Amino acid sequence: MGAASREDPDPATRVADGLLDLESRAWAQLLRTLRRQSDLPVVIAGLLDRPTSELAAGPRRTELCHALAHAREVLAVLLTDPALPAAAHAVIASGQSPQREADGSEPTDAPSVQDAERVATRQRELRRELAELRRQREGADARAAVAAARASEAEEARVGLEQRVLELERELAQALEDIANAAARAERRAAARTEELERALAAERSALEALRRERERDRAVLDGLRVELAEARARSVEVEAPVAVAARPLVLPEELDADTTAAAKWLLDGARVLLVDGYNVSLALRAGHPLVEQRRWLVERLRPLAVRGRATPVVVFDGDGTGSTQRDPSGVEIRFTASGTIADDEIVFIVAATEDPVLVITDDAELRGRVIAEGGNVLGTVHLLGAIEP
Repeated sequence: MGAASREDPDPATRVADGLLDLESRAWAQLLRTLRRQSDLPVVIAGLLDRPTSELAAGPRRTELCHALAHAREVLAVLLTDPALPAAAHAVIASGQSPQREADGSEPTDAPSVQDAERVATRQRELRRELAELRRQREGADARAAVAAARASEAEEARVGLEQRVLELERELAQALEDIANAAARAERRAAARTEELERALAAERSALEALRRERERDRAVLDGLRVELAEARARSVEVEAPVAVAARPLVLPEELDADTTAAAKWLLDGARVLLVDGYNVSLALRAGHPLVEQRRWLVERLRPLAVRGRATPVVVFDGDGTGSTQRDPSGVEIRFTASGTIADDEIVFIVAATEDPVLVITDDAELRGRVIAEGGNVLGTVHLLGAIEP
């Protein structure tokens, strides 16, 4: 048995070769572990004092590996150090062999078998640890790659968001500027419109004041005419026989109710002057139609009264400023008021200028009151069409 053992490969050579073949990470961990130990052989300690770069490869690493391979005590300590990688443990365990007895005799079979089994068990454990560490390293590498990819995507997203924020800030600044410009334009337009309306209002007020002055002059003229008429009548009474004048306002007979078609016909027959508030009547009886058609329709309705030979109907419309007068072939007179005069004032003026019985057809409450105050009679539009029929 002793001869067979001597023919086996040198265990120290196997350890040295295995240490030389260790990958850089495992070799670096082995160097850190050795430098933490004390009581190292002088040769090994001296080599460890050299720079790590000299021990990474080359003759200094070879020298250190061979020195370690022959230092059984050091290898025994390293074999039990859990900080060493599994690959380093496997290399150190591969060089373990049964020690000879102090007297040079071969060890017994029982210790040799036990040592071999222990070493084999340790090798299997180290291999499993090595495989597990490799899997862990691969997993860590994969997670690191995923994390790096995510970090790259996050960086790209961050850059994109920053660009979008800049774009939105520019858009917001432009929008604020547009709003400010629009507000300034609107304010200028509003100021111009306000100034225009103020000028128009001032012009309307001036026109209204002129109209009021003109109305006062007309009233003064009317009062003067009344005085002259009274004086003329007084003089006429002195030289002529009395002339019978129809009373005004017309008083309905007791047998007629005021708000009836019969009463309307009686008033139409008794009136010497018939005045029609044009648009007031046409809008009441012909609403929704154009004004031209309303005027034509009203004149047609009044023609039977003109044909009968009684009071000639005079229709007064608010004019466009020309103050024109027209006469329908049937005899109906059509008047349009002059500038600054409304139909109501024209009608009241006519009523006040005559003492003959006057009938005014209107639904306007203010005009009705003014006509009655001047001694005229008033007929509403509700009975007009019925009263026109023969």
